[in-house]
Amino acid sequence: MATAWSSAFPNVEAPPAGTPAWYAREQSLSKNRWRARAIVSDAHRDADVIDGPVSRDDAHELWRTDVDSDGRSVISLNPTAIRNAPPLWFVVVPDLDATRSAMMLAGFATDHVAPGTVLTNPEFFSLPVQSTDQVGAIRWWHLEGVVDQVFVAEQWRRRFLGTALIYAANAYQVHNGWPSKLTSDGRRTELGEQLAAATLFPDRFAPLKTLSPPMDPQ
Repeated sequence: MATAWSSAFPNVEAPPAGTPAWYAREQSLSKNRWRARAIVSDAHRDADVIDGPVSRDDAHELWRTDVDSDGRSVISLNPTAIRNAPPLWFVVVPDLDATRSAMMLAGFATDHVAPGTVLTNPEFFSLPVQSTDQVGAIRWWHLEGVVDQVFVAEQWRRRFLGTALIYAANAYQVHNGWPSKLTSDGRRTELGEQLAAATLFPDRFAPLKTLSPPMDPQ
């Protein structure tokens, strides 16, 4: 049962950009969720899903998923993969009535909740935390595995939070059994284009087609 931001990840450096990331679903959990982890190596194709325990302590891991004692999803991110990003907990906001059903994860860096824990909106509203306290958020079409928007608050930028949010969303995809590959469709802001240029997984970012306006509040 995972409750920590870094769940004893192997101390293995990240491989070169372009190395596949594949996913080991190691145990079925309640509500059609999975205990899973992301492994970066050439052992499988990019975004392959392998069922059953996998021994890969010699490979770099990006994240792990589990549930806590209250049955809440937990996303543990490897701190070496996101450098100086702070520990985050998350609020998931489904948008199932939209033309394209979507999910949003908002990230918070306070100490009100154990790092990695994913709360629902009702759980969040019981806390002394405001929506404006979020450090960033990611919205994506989860049935397609396509990112719609990534936002990082200005004071939190240059700390790999955009990367952390993308990894968290991808972890949530695999955790819930949705399409395992999270991609960009070529619509990005200028900051999003900088994120794409620095990614470990360039094949998951379609070539830039539309430069979107900044997402900063006016």
